[in-house]
Order: sequence, then C-alpha cells, then structure tokens
Amino acid sequence: MVFRCSFSKPYEAFSGNWIDKNKMKILDTHHHLWDLSMRSYDWISELPENESVKINKNFLLNDLDYLAKINKVTGTICVQAHQSEEEALWLLEIAKNSDLIKGVVCWVDLKDSDIGYSLDKYQSYDKFCGIRHVWHDEKNEDWIMDSKVIAGLKVLSERLINFDFLVRPNHLKYIFEVYEKIPKLNGVIDHIAKPNIKDNTFDPWAKDIYDLSKIDSLSCKVSGMVEEMNESQSISVLKTYTNHIIKSFGPNKIMYGSNWPVCLTKKSYSEVLDIAKKISINVDSEKFFYTNGKNFYLN
Repeated sequence: MVFRCSFSKPYEAFSGNWIDKNKMKILDTHHHLWDLSMRSYDWISELPENESVKINKNFLLNDLDYLAKINKVTGTICVQAHQSEEEALWLLEIAKNSDLIKGVVCWVDLKDSDIGYSLDKYQSYDKFCGIRHVWHDEKNEDWIMDSKVIAGLKVLSERLINFDFLVRPNHLKYIFEVYEKIPKLNGVIDHIAKPNIKDNTFDPWAKDIYDLSKIDSLSCKVSGMVEEMNESQSISVLKTYTNHIIKSFGPNKIMYGSNWPVCLTKKSYSEVLDIAKKISINVDSEKFFYTNGKNFYLN
C-alpha cells in the first residue's frame, strides 16, 4: 500500500558534500540521437516553429562525443526518441562501439503478449539498461492502467529491467496505482514530471511528487526543465522545483540528465550543464552527477 500525505510549499534544499564540480565525474542520464534520413520524428514537427527549426536535423554520435569532450562528461545514457524496435536496435549497435555511451533505454510494446521476444533481443546487448514509453502523448492519460500494459510492466519487474516514466503532472496519480500492483518495479520519473514552470504552477505537482518519493524503488531525473520555461523567466525560477525534488527524493534517488538535443530549443548543452551545477549547489555532487545514475542504470 502506498501512503500519501499533504504538501503545500517548497522545502529548502538540504546540505550535501561539496566538491569541485569542474573535476567530478559526470554521467548524463538522458540524451537522444537521431538520423532523419532513417526515420521521421513527428513530435519534432509538432513543436513551435522557432523551436523545431533548432532540432530538425541529425544528431549523431560524433556530435555527442564532441560535446562530452569539451564539457568533461564521463559517460551517457541514450534514451529512445522514436517508439520502434528498429530505432532501439540501431541505438544498441551504436552504443556497442562507443566508449562514451554506457547504456541505452529502449522502447518496447508493453501490450504485446510476446514482449519477452523483444526483450530477449535487447538483453543480448550488454548496454541495454531500460525501457521507456512516451506515456504523456497517449490519448488516454490512464493508458498505463490498461491490463495489458500492467502485464508488460510486470515482465520488466520480473526481469529486473528499469522503466522510465515519461509523464506530466496529470499522470502522477496513476504511478501510485502502478506501484500498488508492481511494488518492486525499478522506475525513474523523467524530467521531474514536466511541471508547468511557464505559469509558476507548483501544486498539485508538489504534493504528488513528495508522496511518490516515498516509494523506495522510484527515482527522479533532474532534466528537461529549461524546455518548460518561457522566454521571460530567469533560471532562478527552477530552484523552487529542484529544491522540492531534492528534499523529497533525498540524496540517493536524484540524477542529472541533459535531454540533449531537445534542450537546444532553449539552451545549449553547456548551458544546461552549468544550470544543473548552479541549482544543485547544496547537493552531494558526486551522487547527483554520477553515482546515482550509475547505480540505477548500470549496476
């Protein structure tokens, strides 16, 4: 049983161990790669034109390698951006020959009764490290409660496969129900659940996040935030949200992700990393930028 409690205002960030953030190891737990000559990504064209024009191009391993080198990123987790087995296998093949990419989060049809067949293929690759479905684009917000999806998630849990929850605040209530059915599912909430930062909306996102943080096997990615801001907001607005995430999930269940190249709609890779360093000033940096992501995806 998952217990909920009330929450009405942000906590201040807790004190952590300070280290030189220019010398620490960095595992970027959330980025994508795509080749538009191989497949189309409809969601890119659905963005506002001033944003889509910035990312409607190829982003390949050599681009990532360059950014990682100049930003001193130690390793990365590549996450699916196209819901197809074809892209999943393409990414796994790329990762197999990359020293930088440490793991790949793939897509699988969770409703497929033969889900094990696809998972067997993925698990034959050493760098396969999880599954994600673009839940927040589903027509029905309670998509995840479909009995076939729950059956698929149970298979993931039985195989000790991680699951990324790509959601918005209206989906959070269903995560409680998922964990009532599958309490040992090792999950992570992507992009702090994409709160409505543009309008400075804090509740009910904050309450649900706080309650969900009490689930032992659920973590949270501090990623994808600049994309939710409007042009007039300063970076300081993010601290209200990140302080709450830090206080709620604690030092061992939060991890950094760039969400590159989607972040380029608002900020560069280097700017996103610099923002993360500033808003995590009171966090155990080694855990936030490296150890927690490694423990979640790679152990």
